[in-house]
Amino acid sequence: MSDTPHFDSAQLNLALEQRAAGRDYHEYFIPGSIKLLLATASKTKLDELAKGNERLFKYRFGFNATSTVRPQIIEFQTKYDLLDDEIRWLKRAGHLRVTRQELIIDTSRLMPMYGWFQVTLVSLVFAAAILQLAGLETAIPWKRDLTQIGLGAIWFCIAGILIKMFVNPWRTLKQAGALNPMTKSS
Repeated sequence: MSDTPHFDSAQLNLALEQRAAGRDYHEYFIPGSIKLLLATASKTKLDELAKGNERLFKYRFGFNATSTVRPQIIEFQTKYDLLDDEIRWLKRAGHLRVTRQELIIDTSRLMPMYGWFQVTLVSLVFAAAILQLAGLETAIPWKRDLTQIGLGAIWFCIAGILIKMFVNPWRTLKQAGALNPMTKSS
């Protein structure tokens, strides 16, 4: 007889998500892509992973940050209950500036004012073009109307992009309470 015991089954503990369903069947989750991880993991787990993994952080938020700044960004997001997409747009609009050592939140009103100025300027240019086309007597009516509708659609798209880029991020900061830290209780 041998002194070593004989085992019929073995259980492995590979990760926190692993589940031993019984006997020789083991179930664990290994995502095949970052998209699947972002879609299935909890926010708490994503925050911990993003603090230590710069590639996941870049894929999640759309920009790079040092290991010193990543926790600051995640803390800012958690404090004001912001979405990943809102953090991306705040960075694109210039309200979040990332240096090597710190996160700077710019709460000035210059960006939304600049955005409205651009929307007004683009609106004036497109309105002048549409009205000038309306005054053409020699143009074929259906072609003139189609061109006016096309110019209106292009104006609508450009104005939407400008508002999303310059005005909405400032509104996001205002609605979250990040503009006046005194008004939002921590």
